[in-house]
Order: sequence, then C-alpha cells, then structure tokens
Amino acid sequence: MRNPFLSKKYNLKQKYGKNSPILILIVVSFCFSIVLFLIGFLILIEVIHLPENIITWVDFFVYGLLSAIGPIGFYNHLMTKKKKDVEGQLPDFLREISSSTSSGMTVFDAIKSAARGDHGKLTPELKLMSAQLSWGIPVNEALDNLAKRINTDTVKRMAITVNKALEIGGNSSLVFNAAAREIDQAKQVEKQRKTEMSLYSMVIFISFFVFLAVILIIDKTIFQAIFDLQDQMAGQTIGNMNIAFIDHTLLKYTLFSFVIVQSLGGGLLGGFMMDGRLLSGIRFSFILVLISFFIFKFMF
Repeated sequence: MRNPFLSKKYNLKQKYGKNSPILILIVVSFCFSIVLFLIGFLILIEVIHLPENIITWVDFFVYGLLSAIGPIGFYNHLMTKKKKDVEGQLPDFLREISSSTSSGMTVFDAIKSAARGDHGKLTPELKLMSAQLSWGIPVNEALDNLAKRINTDTVKRMAITVNKALEIGGNSSLVFNAAAREIDQAKQVEKQRKTEMSLYSMVIFISFFVFLAVILIIDKTIFQAIFDLQDQMAGQTIGNMNIAFIDHTLLKYTLFSFVIVQSLGGGLLGGFMMDGRLLSGIRFSFILVLISFFIFKFMF
C-alpha cells in the first residue's frame, strides 16, 4: 500500500523543487501573522489596553493580514521574474547548440561549448549542466535536471521534446532549432495574452479606487451630515419615531470590511487576469489592502 505522506512530500517537492526558502518564508510569515491576530483579539476583548487614538485591534488584524500575504506574494513575484528571465535566454542557447551540431560537433561538446558563453541568468544553470556532463551524466538526464531546477512548464516541455528526438535519432541541429522556435512562439503568445488581459486588470484596479473614493465622499458628506444632526437630536422623539444613536466607529469598521474584501478579491482577480496565475495577484492584494488601510486610518 502506498504511503500517502510520501505522496504529499513528493508533490510538495514537485511544486517548489528544492526552493526551501519559500517554505521557510511561508512558515515564518504565518507564525508572525498568528501572533498579530492574537494581540488584536486580546485588545478586542480588553485583556490588553492600548491608546485607541494610536493603535487599535483592527490595526493588528490588518498587520497580520499584510504579513501573511506580503512576503509570499513578493517573493513569488521575484522568483517568477527570475524564471522568466532564464526562459528568455534559453532560445539563444538552443540555437547556439543547433549551430554547433550542424557544423559537426556532438551534442555533448556543443552543450559544453555553449555553456562557456554569457547567457545572462541562465549561465549558472548551464555551467552546472556542463559540470554534470563532465561527471559522466548522460545528456538526457542533464536536460531533465535543468528542467527540474528551473521548474517551468516551457522548460519541461523542451527537455521532453529534445530527449525524445535524440532518443529516436535524426538531425540534432533541427531538433534544437525547433525547440528554440517553440519557446519563442510560446513567449510571443504569452506576451500577447498578457497585453490583452492587462486592460481588464486595469479596469479592476480603477474600479477599486472608484469604489474607495465613493465611500470616502459618502462618509464626508451624507454620513457627516447625519452625525452632525445626531449630535443635536440623539435621544429625542419626533412623533412616534425615536432618533437613535449611530456609532461612527462601528460604521467605519463596517465600511472598512467591505473595502478589505474588495482589495483582496480585486488584487487576486487582477493578478490572475494579468499573469494567468492566482498567486500573481497576492502582491496586488497586499498593495490594495495597504492603500485602503492608510486611507481609512488617516482620512476617515
């Protein structure tokens, strides 16, 4: 019987590769968030007393939310950008191998020769690949290891295509040249998709700021007039109608909860439409929540 824990461990490794810093970052950020949430809860139930004009329990809840989504969101963005930069150098590397093999070099020698050149952020991976070939590791296994380290669908497809073509046999130069064209076409399609969907993302972000501005205007006009009238007539009776007291702080937190939901949802959706990945929207959610917090903190 297959051990389910081994399966989960393998899936986690397959998802993040050997990138243990991201796992450490997730654990640390969530632990820090739990501490902030706990402090906010203790302030809410009045176990801890702090000056409300300086910091409130809502502030700690927002700090906890930001610490939970901020580090992982921006770290994921940096890692994705790095992988994209590596993929951008890959077609030139493949075309260089294609040119070398067409002149009579073996695939082994062509890869080692190309790895000595400057290929930007791809260079460290190529040097490691060249070292593995020097240790006697076969070309197909070295390509598989390269795909696992970079850990993107494009590079994995390239490794599978090249290995299958080399296994079957044929013109190695054409194989590597075809792989380079495939990556270029995939990049072009992705660039076109991102350009088109970025317009929809901008609509989402603009809608968020319009929503935020409308709430701010309503608070400074309609609600402010109601509160001014309340100060004069609260507790009085007009006919059979009693003028009740409206808590301004409770209303502020209610509106703030609406904006927080809008910030999280709008950021995730905008990032997903822009990059095609839900995780890409985490950093946008962080920015929108931070903007909302400062506006409610100093303008409401």
